[in-house]
Amino acid sequence: MIKSKLKTINDSEELIFSDEINVSEEAKNLNNPWKILVVDDEEDVHKITELALSDYTFENRKVQLFNALSSPQAKKIFEDEDDIAIVLLDVVMEQDNTGLKFVDYIRSELNNKMVRIVIRTGQPGKAPEHEIISKYDINDYKSKTRFTVQKLFTTVTSCLRAYNNLKFIKKNQDGLELIVKSNKTLIGNNQLSIFARTALETLDKIFEIFDTSMDSSFYAVASPSKDLKIIACTGKFVRFTNSSFKNFDELVALNIIDHINNIYKKGGEVFLKNEYIGVLKTNEDFTSIIYFSGVDSKLFHLNKDLIKLYINNIATHIDNIVLTREVVNTQKEVIMTLGELVETRSKETANHVARVAEICYVLALKYGICREEAELLRMAVPMHDVGKIGIPEVILNKTGNLTKNEFLLVQTHAQTGFDILKNSEKKIMETAALIALQHHEKWDGTGYPNNLTEENIHIFGRIAAVADVFDALSHKRCYKKKWGIKQVLDLFQSESGKHFDPELVKILLASIDEFQEINRLLPD
Repeated sequence: MIKSKLKTINDSEELIFSDEINVSEEAKNLNNPWKILVVDDEEDVHKITELALSDYTFENRKVQLFNALSSPQAKKIFEDEDDIAIVLLDVVMEQDNTGLKFVDYIRSELNNKMVRIVIRTGQPGKAPEHEIISKYDINDYKSKTRFTVQKLFTTVTSCLRAYNNLKFIKKNQDGLELIVKSNKTLIGNNQLSIFARTALETLDKIFEIFDTSMDSSFYAVASPSKDLKIIACTGKFVRFTNSSFKNFDELVALNIIDHINNIYKKGGEVFLKNEYIGVLKTNEDFTSIIYFSGVDSKLFHLNKDLIKLYINNIATHIDNIVLTREVVNTQKEVIMTLGELVETRSKETANHVARVAEICYVLALKYGICREEAELLRMAVPMHDVGKIGIPEVILNKTGNLTKNEFLLVQTHAQTGFDILKNSEKKIMETAALIALQHHEKWDGTGYPNNLTEENIHIFGRIAAVADVFDALSHKRCYKKKWGIKQVLDLFQSESGKHFDPELVKILLASIDEFQEINRLLPD
């Protein structure tokens, strides 16, 4: 507790010393007070300032004063304390320009443009107001002899109001930057469940910027032909993840359901006291419901536009996901159809390409390839034998052994497939071209068409080789009977390090039950 001799003369509002008075430390004990740094080499100035502001409040927050008698002390306080709102700064201390150097330290070295700086000088001749205001990034200039209690109150209030507005603008800026960054993440999420979870997490981070947070939220979505399904939740709703929205009434208050029903048909949003309900209708006829609660009502009200901006972005991204899925599904359908068409020329079943695709996907994941790349492989591999379109059916369906010339002709299908697919710039077609070219290469370099060895063969080509041979041996062909599983596994063990990548053979043998299950689910 600071003791000072202070008295106010009402007529002139000048500060003079009087009897000893105990100054309250109440402001220091309140949660979240405004932080004011007083930098002055005169102890009496600190005592007078503290007494004058002892009962001061702005927006229901008191002030907490930090006192520095020198520039080094002031720098140490800036290192230790965040969110200093005002600096009441003397100019002449250790040197005639110590205070001005400290201004440069704050603005240039710390790059702090938020804190409000008020120069208080008892020697205006050494720091002329016009020169100081013009040259230095300060917010006010006061002569100590004229700096009355009322003027101190006015200056502190105007500075705190400006600081508070700047902080709010900065938080909105941070929120917008977070939205921009999250857009990149949302664009990469084509799985609705991951997309929804990311959207809720980002909303919560936006509110954290404003010192509040959601306590519970959920995200439900429905396609034109399906009922609403809750695909992401937080807080008390977590146990309802992946459940039908019809089962949700027991947990959400009746008025929330009523609000949803009122805006469900056309879409819209409702801002309640500290809750948000949004029904998003996309151009592709998808419907999403976003709900969250627990947000501080005042900040929630002030940031409606920011919330609306992000919610609108979510709706746009949902449309993008739907369109991307439509494109991908179309590509998959075309590729699968062409793959099946090629296989039917050689009297093999359509399920051959489907099985090979699933086997490749499982092998890729177990090998350590990311899910996105494994999915790309699964979509592209049905085209692995597209080059057989150039091979006469009489050779493809020959039941006996091929002649040397016939076998050489069959081998050309790898290069032919590559030539058919290579001109596309689409990732899926580029991958299909690569697989078509390399799926008959062998680990030891005895394969075709380019006699590649080991890891010179792309991992997709190596995986496709294992999957294609496994499926061919496990099923009847015009030139062979179906092999038993032991016979198949013996072949892979003997060809490990010769025909096949040894690591992939290990995976196949260790997980054979999974691959047999694929055969069971997709029979001839």
